[in-house]
Amino acid sequence: MSFDKIIGQQRPIEILQRALEHRRVPHAYLFNGPEGVGKEALAIEFAKALNCSASQQRPCNSCSNCARTGRFEYPDFQFIFPAPKAVTVQDERQVLDSLVKNPYARKKLWASPTVSIDKIRELRRTSMIKPMEGKRVVVITEAHSMTTDAANSLLKILEEPPEAMHIILITSKINALLPTIISRCQEIRFSALADDDIKQGLIDKEGIEPDKAGVIARISQGSYGRALQCLDEEFENTRNLAMDFIRVSLKAPSAQFELVDRILADYDKKTVKEIINLLLIWFRDSMNYMQANPEMQKYIVNRDKMELLQKFTNAFSKIEFEKIFQRLENSIQLLDKNVQMNILLFVLLIKLQECYLVKR
Repeated sequence: MSFDKIIGQQRPIEILQRALEHRRVPHAYLFNGPEGVGKEALAIEFAKALNCSASQQRPCNSCSNCARTGRFEYPDFQFIFPAPKAVTVQDERQVLDSLVKNPYARKKLWASPTVSIDKIRELRRTSMIKPMEGKRVVVITEAHSMTTDAANSLLKILEEPPEAMHIILITSKINALLPTIISRCQEIRFSALADDDIKQGLIDKEGIEPDKAGVIARISQGSYGRALQCLDEEFENTRNLAMDFIRVSLKAPSAQFELVDRILADYDKKTVKEIINLLLIWFRDSMNYMQANPEMQKYIVNRDKMELLQKFTNAFSKIEFEKIFQRLENSIQLLDKNVQMNILLFVLLIKLQECYLVKR
């Protein structure tokens, strides 16, 4: 059986392979794990395998069923994702086409979409009809974004699952799902990807040269989806902006106000969150570097900026890392709660400054 398009995730693959081999596929799976680690990619490959016409290696990725499933044109395959109620057919197709191009890089066109009751009602109606060609396979990604009504409606399908129908729920926030939904699915846990797996994926799939792939793999923190985002030319600008943020945290309030104004004028909340995540990585690297322990230094992510890291850490006799980590993580939580970004960023700059003890 072939799941060679999937990066890492050997344990989930083995579980699904055994189910196919023994022809004991549960009516409902729950793929649970971090974002960007291949849950959607594996769900699509598994949907191919369930209706693949090959006798042995499934999915074969050669037969008509595999090809049509991969293009989201197989009549018994449905991929449901969060979207506004008034979403157009063109926008839906744009999202699906992004998965055809790269199943690790689904386009997200809307700020806070949900899986609506209308989508699940439509699914319930479809489930009562006999599949047109093979087994009906339904993937619901970001299942935690279902509205309460949608979740309760889905529960009715799971309680009395139709024959020849398999549902795959995908989530990175399992605690946001109804316990009754979780209990009716076989959970498969996905882990963060190893840096080496991400690096090799970038080399093989994206044609990235090894040194750059290694840096991106470390920065991506176990997520191939995030690694792909790092390929964007804007990412290096964001990385440099994070360095500016650290430099300006040592300066007077006037310089801090100027930087905050520049960030808010040119960047959105998503970029601000990325800046804070990069700051977390930088300070973890700084902590590991200051320990002067070769075992700890091998975990440094920003290895391409070792000279800058040395200069930064040598400027201080002490850095209160625990306070810094707490401030940064708290800032990410506040961003998710829609706190005003100008206040959040300015306060963060002040709090960072309080955590440095400059050498005299």
